Amino acid sequence: MKSIWQHKGGILFLLALVFRLPFLGEGYGREFDAWSNILNAKILSETGVYEVSRLPGHPLQELIYSLIWSLTESPYPFNFLTALFSAWAVYSVYHILCWYKVERSFEWALAFNFIPVFFIASTSAIDYNFALAFIVGAFLQFLKGRYALAGLLIGLATGFRISSIGFLAPFILILPYRQWLKAWPMVLVTLITAASAYSMPYLTYGWDFLDFHKPPFPGWASVLYKLGLGIWGVPLLLALGISLPNFFKQINISSLSKGFSLELVLLIIIAMQLVVFLRLPFKAEFFIPALPFIMLLWALRAPKWLSKYIHYLALSSLLFFGFDYADPYRGAEPLDSAIYFEAGSKTLFMSPFQGPLSIDQSKRRVKSNTVNRAISRLTELEEPVWLVAGWYWPELQLKMGESVHYFDHYSTKEELRAAQKAGLRILYLPEIDQQNALMHEGVHLQAYGEPLL
Repeated sequence: MKSIWQHKGGILFLLALVFRLPFLGEGYGREFDAWSNILNAKILSETGVYEVSRLPGHPLQELIYSLIWSLTESPYPFNFLTALFSAWAVYSVYHILCWYKVERSFEWALAFNFIPVFFIASTSAIDYNFALAFIVGAFLQFLKGRYALAGLLIGLATGFRISSIGFLAPFILILPYRQWLKAWPMVLVTLITAASAYSMPYLTYGWDFLDFHKPPFPGWASVLYKLGLGIWGVPLLLALGISLPNFFKQINISSLSKGFSLELVLLIIIAMQLVVFLRLPFKAEFFIPALPFIMLLWALRAPKWLSKYIHYLALSSLLFFGFDYADPYRGAEPLDSAIYFEAGSKTLFMSPFQGPLSIDQSKRRVKSNTVNRAISRLTELEEPVWLVAGWYWPELQLKMGESVHYFDHYSTKEELRAAQKAGLRILYLPEIDQQNALMHEGVHLQAYGEPLL
């Protein structure tokens, strides 16, 4: 029997996990949703009453996190669990590449490991990579004909992110239509598992749990950035651009009687995930479920010379040429070598020696420092205030704990007037005035209060 050191999949798993260990201690993550998950875990653990962290709910993660919170409040166990599942995803991607006899499967799987958006998401308390790990695990089991197990994994993925259930249909298209009935255990087990997971949101909210947050459309420039540099970084995006024409050359369509070709199924999956992303194109992370299938298609179509260097390109994308806003409250701290430029109404920078990973770690520190400054300022105030906190809200709420002050995410005109009538001083955190006017059309906080910082 091979030892784990003789097994490339095992080596990849360990490498993927070890690479992430130094980056797991910088809070729960940069995202609002990461801190919201932890705040929700605290509430569930203390009250024992289920509520969603955000609609439509992520019930499996919410329950797991509440159990962890009952043991420790340290961010490390939460982030480590994400890293562990991300390493499993890398392991499964490697075996899928091997299944299709892709040359240099190890290098391609290692490149997948270093895709900036995937790597960064694997170091915080967020659900994207949990769902992805179950999805690629399900695809591998489906290829091996283990349909019930594949269904269980898709159902578990759905319990972390509800959109994961959409992978059922394209997987089945690989089979000739006369064999589709073979996959009935996958469909049945998926539906039972997913329904069991979402029974908690349903029992709490009824069918209203299927609602979701609908912030204003961010603009096409932002969407294209997220689909490009926001996912891949500079070197990997350039390599992808060079390879893109090969994606569509001589696609073997095949037929339902024979089963669609792998390449066509991969294009269908990518197109479906693009539609899902464009429905709510607010974060590059929303496109993470497509990445293993893009990498598989890319590996099948890439020239041999690129396969030799793809993992180096991915690593350099993670470590160099990072972009961010120049913002003292929640932006990264740029090095002296950074290059500044204007985009729209904002000042941005590109830092050659700070990659997306370094940028993310810095943004976490800066944003947390802003929250800590806000808490210090609030403790100096003798009278209770109404504070509109925006994207700082869950971190502020979690760190501040019990307080005489009222913290709101965003405030309507009616809420602000009621606060004024109650004699509360209205304050808001940096940039939240402009964002509140977008979330509640035309409601500028400066007309009702003043900045806290």
